[in-house]
Amino acid sequence: MVQKTFRNLYEDEKKKPTAAQLFVSRVATLTKRSEVTVRMWISGQQVPDELAKSVIAQEFGADVNSLFPIEYGRK
Repeated sequence: MVQKTFRNLYEDEKKKPTAAQLFVSRVATLTKRSEVTVRMWISGQQVPDELAKSVIAQEFGADVNSLFPIEYGRK
């Protein structure tokens, strides 16, 4: 059995993806877009096309207009 230090345990935890990272990865895979693109959608720098919006809404059981209101992406 390999023994780890308390610090090693902490470092191992830091390597695990966060819930937010897993969300971005899931949406990227689902929509066949890059994680960078998904992050741009999240930040409002870009807006997903209608097909991507529909796929995302279906996956999360939500209404497209609720997820992406008209003002979404406007600055």
